[in-house]
Amino acid sequence: MTVPLAFQSPLLTTIWWVTLLAVFLPEFVMSMRLTPQAGAVKADRGSKSIVVVTANVSILLGYWVASIFPSLRFGREWRTVFFVGLSVLVGGMIFRWYAIRVLGRFFTFDVATSPGRTVIERGPYRWIRHPSYTGSLVGYVGIGLALGNWASLLVPALCMGAAYAYRIPVEERALIAGLGRPYEEYRTRTWRLLPFVF
Repeated sequence: MTVPLAFQSPLLTTIWWVTLLAVFLPEFVMSMRLTPQAGAVKADRGSKSIVVVTANVSILLGYWVASIFPSLRFGREWRTVFFVGLSVLVGGMIFRWYAIRVLGRFFTFDVATSPGRTVIERGPYRWIRHPSYTGSLVGYVGIGLALGNWASLLVPALCMGAAYAYRIPVEERALIAGLGRPYEEYRTRTWRLLPFVF
């Protein structure tokens, strides 16, 4: 195994860890603080645990793939790609936090429907039903880029995509049960993750 190029530089390794801490520490703190409201109906079916475990494993798997296929490293511009990847990570997570902020008090890390919840159609929710997941997936593409290897480019995002492929149907069934026809109608006029694509 060969250490990815960025991790052969103490400076770039430090930038990597500082960036990951900056984007994931607030998420961790939020997950400790935010719990479903009193009276919320939980319907998580283990999806939170799947997403959390996958989020961590996907980064390790991306690093491992980049290490075992050194011949697939990006070319001489790998430093530029490293910083582009970290920028994509930060941009994706900022979009995720924006979506969470728009959802406001109805956002939870567990799948749960709270009393008084309504269909939110402001901001990114006008077009997509799960913009926080979209932001997360973009962020994990950034991680793959920063790892500097064609083999690892999509590994983190594909892992997270698989986790969300389980979670999204669980969440949508809970929202249909909790919100009824308004959410069913909302589903017919919005995209799941990416406008005009999916």
